[in-house]
Amino acid sequence: MELNHLKYFHAVVKEGSFTRAAKVMRIQQPTISKMVRSLEEELGVVLLERYRSGVHLTHAGGEIFKRCEEIFQSVEEIKTVSGQEMTECQGALSFGLTDSAASTLGPMVLDDFLARHPKVRPSLFSGASNLICNELIEGRVEFGLFFTIPNNDDFFVKELMKIPFQVVISNEHKHKAKLRSQFIISRDIDYPKSRPFPVLEMLKKNKVTFDVAASSNNLDSQKQMVLQGLGVALLPRFMIKSDIAAGTLSVLYPKKEFAYSLKLVTRKRWVLSKNAETFLEFFNKVIGELI
Repeated sequence: MELNHLKYFHAVVKEGSFTRAAKVMRIQQPTISKMVRSLEEELGVVLLERYRSGVHLTHAGGEIFKRCEEIFQSVEEIKTVSGQEMTECQGALSFGLTDSAASTLGPMVLDDFLARHPKVRPSLFSGASNLICNELIEGRVEFGLFFTIPNNDDFFVKELMKIPFQVVISNEHKHKAKLRSQFIISRDIDYPKSRPFPVLEMLKKNKVTFDVAASSNNLDSQKQMVLQGLGVALLPRFMIKSDIAAGTLSVLYPKKEFAYSLKLVTRKRWVLSKNAETFLEFFNKVIGELI
């Protein structure tokens, strides 16, 4: 079966007659009639009922026409993708970032990215992983970057890199001995009950004794709690690097290894745009240099 045969059949149905289809396709009417007849003979079914006023689809013809619509829609999508590869990045770029990354890493990567692709218009959604997942489901963002594993089989999850974390304490309050075991953690109620809670598992693995003093689903909030002397917290190194350099935070357990994988999350069967793929390349490069 040749694609041209399907193309001519599709044109006849769309135009409602062989004559009009021949004009649109810029070929002779007998030629297009012959092509459609060849297709019917090859398939062994009648696709069109011919009348002086035009043509009508048979039941079999209707089914084949639906498939043709799908085929030629895919062909147009292929042309679009190939066309994008030949052009510069431009237009919308919508994605979600976990709150800590959105306030620190996001602007850094975007600064580098937009310097090279000024025609891109980024739209950054910041929030907890469950909120980013909702944005993905609704199609408002192309991808999400966060640390937890979605509790939904509709997502494709890829680990991008290991991000170092450190337990930090406020320099102003570090003289309080009891404070060292008072942990401020992420809210375990936001994590699937079917899986071990990663923060507590990480602390236990490193034989760190603790009491949960408070919880928050926002890492920026956790850092502020630490600065106020409410406890200590396990935070990503990129988020506390400047605070440590400024002397407002100190690292506890410097010889212990804490790390979580940053995950790229998309909807299954979703093809990322050129803008998204290019941005992720920049993101990996910049973050790799930082850690």
